[in-house]
Amino acid sequence: MISAHEAEVTFRFDALHWRFKDALEPEDYRLVGVLDAIGPVAGLRVLDLGCGKGRFAKALQDRGASVAGIDLSAAMLAEADGVAAVRGSARRLPFASGSFDAVIAVEVFEHLEPSTWAETIAEARRVLAPRGTLAIVDKSLASLNAQRPWMPGALVKKIDERRGLWMYPSDGPVRERWFWPSRLRKALLRSFPDVRVVHLLSPAERKLVLFRRVPAARLMALWVARGDGGSDV
Repeated sequence: MISAHEAEVTFRFDALHWRFKDALEPEDYRLVGVLDAIGPVAGLRVLDLGCGKGRFAKALQDRGASVAGIDLSAAMLAEADGVAAVRGSARRLPFASGSFDAVIAVEVFEHLEPSTWAETIAEARRVLAPRGTLAIVDKSLASLNAQRPWMPGALVKKIDERRGLWMYPSDGPVRERWFWPSRLRKALLRSFPDVRVVHLLSPAERKLVLFRRVPAARLMALWVARGDGGSDV
């Protein structure tokens, strides 16, 4: 049974599936961050939470990983060609405990209710092997806007929401939520002994000294949670 929040998110993705790409650039900076976090993926079993059209799943498969995906949107999954994906909620994963060496979630937590973080993280931990890695990529509330670096990214988002430029209506029941990196790290530490945050540098940000020198100003953060404490990212 999916929640009312999940039903609304599903509705929006089903209605707007045509907006989303089905392939990644080979050097997509989010993918590079995930690969740096996981290490060599050839032969690994990987779960892609909120896989959508399978862009990241396909990129990992091309590198030799065995990937399964899960997503709530039937329309998005219909275009996930070549990916072994199922329809379902990240809160209740239909996989056996210890099934995966790594779990990834790229721009997924921004669509979740914060009240469901604990069970989502616990489920990810359950399906991971004891020495497995969870890699989450999402937007940071501390970021500045790369096009207007004198403005907080969240403020630009709020303005654009009111202009109807985001996938959720500004007066609707669901919003895309950004969060402080420390908040998600704290939530992850309840299930994982070691959690690190890396601030990813996008191509647009790379052009500005501010973003090169101040990692916390960058839009995308990567949370790397390891089951055994792991090694440095």
